[in-house]
Parts: sequence; structure tokens; C-alpha cells
Amino acid sequence: MIDIIHAKSEFKKYVSNYDIENPKIVAKISHIERVASYAKKIAESLKLPEEEVKLAELIGIFHDLGRFEQVRIANTFNDKESGINHGEFSVKVLFEENLIKNFIEDDKYDYIIKTAVLNHNKGKIDEGLSEKEMLFSKIIRDADKLDIINNILLIEDFKIVFWFDNFDISEISEYAMKTMENRTLLNYEYVKNNADQIVVFYAYIFDLYFDISLKIVAKEKSLEKYTEIIKKKFTSLQVHKQSDRILEICYKYFKDKKVI
Repeated sequence: MIDIIHAKSEFKKYVSNYDIENPKIVAKISHIERVASYAKKIAESLKLPEEEVKLAELIGIFHDLGRFEQVRIANTFNDKESGINHGEFSVKVLFEENLIKNFIEDDKYDYIIKTAVLNHNKGKIDEGLSEKEMLFSKIIRDADKLDIINNILLIEDFKIVFWFDNFDISEISEYAMKTMENRTLLNYEYVKNNADQIVVFYAYIFDLYFDISLKIVAKEKSLEKYTEIIKKKFTSLQVHKQSDRILEICYKYFKDKKVI
């Protein structure tokens, strides 16, 4: 049986081992708490049994647990820069020294937890998963993206989430614009500057699995707020124009999905 109150208490105990005055640590604690809340909301919308709602929330707590060691070791959230895949590292932190037992004694959910955490940051979900493994992988991926779109992108400090230093880029590439027109995700290998990375976050909506997730983004008007921040951070009028076009594509997608 999952005691979610106990699990949240254990999470606070775990993160107290790190420098809670470090802005990166503070930001990650808040992110994890919000993702857990979004996961619970999605699970409730699917009318899952109470225990599975708690499991979704618990996976939300676990999904980025390796980030704290990543910051301690490398002082970055950049997986490529640190050489640490944070999904894999979160599983390592949980299971290698049996830390998971501090959160939940029953091991019957271990494989679902492990699979969902491993898949939360992959380009696409692994094939060959069971129905439950697939379900909880989708829930945590949606919950994670919801927090990025609705909160992290709107803090107006793009240096935290953008991969490159230079924001003085004249235009978004034809490749990136075409991916939006085609309603597909960008291949990160082709993202060479911050202008193209703008599109990465808009395109997240094409990788949301549940109607409630799309409804939350549309209701919060997060993409409109994101567009306004882009216009403050990027001086290029062409980037502004392209961002407006991308926003139009997003809202056409919402309408086609009948979430607005």
C-alpha cells in the first residue's frame, strides 16, 4: 500500500542532504512537487483506482530524484554536459542502494516505477511495455511537460532552460518551422541555436497523450505567455513573426483536438 504522505515526508528528508540555498536545488524541489501534483491530476481524470493515483503521484516524486546528485557532482541540469542521463541516474539512486524502501515498502510496483522513470525523458517511449508500464510512462511524461510549459518556461530566465548562451539569432530555421507545420517533435541533434530551441518547447504539445494535459495548457494560456517572453528575450523581428505563426499552429492543433 502506498502512503503518499509518508513518501512526501521522505522526499523532504532526502533533499535536506543538499544545499537548499542553491537556486538549482530550490528550483528542482519545486519542479518535482508540481510534477507530482500534475501526475495526480491526470490519473484522477482517467478515473484510476485510488492506489494507482497515488502511484502516479509517487512516480512524480521519483522522476527527477537523480538531479540532486547531478547538481552536486556537476552543478548543471545539462545531461550532455554532465555525462549523466538524469532518468537513468534517478533509477540508480532509487534502486542501487535500495533508497526506494524509505518511500514504499511494497516492491510490487518497482518495475512500473523503474520503467516510467527511465522513459520520462526519452525521445519516445520504449516499445514492448505492458499496459500499466505504458500508462504510467505516459502520465509522468505529460506531467513533466506540463510543468515545463506552464511554469518553468515562464520564469523569464531563459538561461536556466535554454542550451546556448547567444540569444541574438536572426531567425528560426526552415527545418524547425517545418516540424511545427507537420506537428512533429524536433530531433535535438538538429537544434544548433536558441532560436531553434524556441520551437522545442512549443512542440511539446504534440507529445502530450491526454486531453486533460492539452486542456490545461490551453486554459492557462501558457504558450501565449511564452510567446510574449520570447519577444522580450529575442530582438529579431523575424523570430517574433515566426513565433506568432507557431502559436497559430498550436491553437489550430488545440481546436482540432477539441480541447478548446
